[in-house]
Amino acid sequence: MEVLFIVLNDLSYLDEIFKKFLELEVRGATILDSKGMARAIMDNEGLNFLLSGPFQRSLDDEQKNSKTIFTVVPEGQKAEDIVQAVRKIVEHSKKQVIGFMFTIPVSGIYTMKPKHITK
Repeated sequence: MEVLFIVLNDLSYLDEIFKKFLELEVRGATILDSKGMARAIMDNEGLNFLLSGPFQRSLDDEQKNSKTIFTVVPEGQKAEDIVQAVRKIVEHSKKQVIGFMFTIPVSGIYTMKPKHITK
């Protein structure tokens, strides 16, 4: 098992990625609102001077926030198939920074539930 993380900076692709997840039978995902360090620095008054060079050029003015999507990919399903499908969705973007993906091995999943349910 692996967990696939997608940090999506260009939110115009979000719906298309979810549609592809359904087609690939991804059983579930968690979506978090997120913000990169460069954007957080720009949002703090008086710290813009820290963003010279590559950081400043990589931030799109309309790119305010991002979404971090993560999903556990079972053994039978290949994370690489999902990664390639997402890459295909964003391959024609003209934006410099769309996001990035990475996987981490998962050794176990443990549900949490109350011992006794009271009514």
